[in-house]
Amino acid sequence: MGTATQAKAPLFTRSALVALIWPLFLEQTLSVTMGMADTLMVAGVGEAAVSSVSLVDSLNILIIQILAALATGGAVVASQYMGRRDQESAQRQHRRQHPHL
Repeated sequence: MGTATQAKAPLFTRSALVALIWPLFLEQTLSVTMGMADTLMVAGVGEAAVSSVSLVDSLNILIIQILAALATGGAVVASQYMGRRDQESAQRQHRRQHPHL
């Protein structure tokens, strides 16, 4: 009826994925820590200063999240090509997503 499917080796090992995740985790931790440090530095100045820093920090986080969403979308498309073992299309998607590299 159907053909037997052969198990393919994964593209990335667990250790390779962990190596990719750690910098992302560190970047997010540093971003949050920097926002908290900014708030603590101006806490003694007054309420208006704390409000200003919080507002700017919120905008900073919004911009970071928008850029992360765009990067994630491009990574999903490239991952689909890599899953099909279509390296040429994956590289073309990478060049489209990162024209400055």
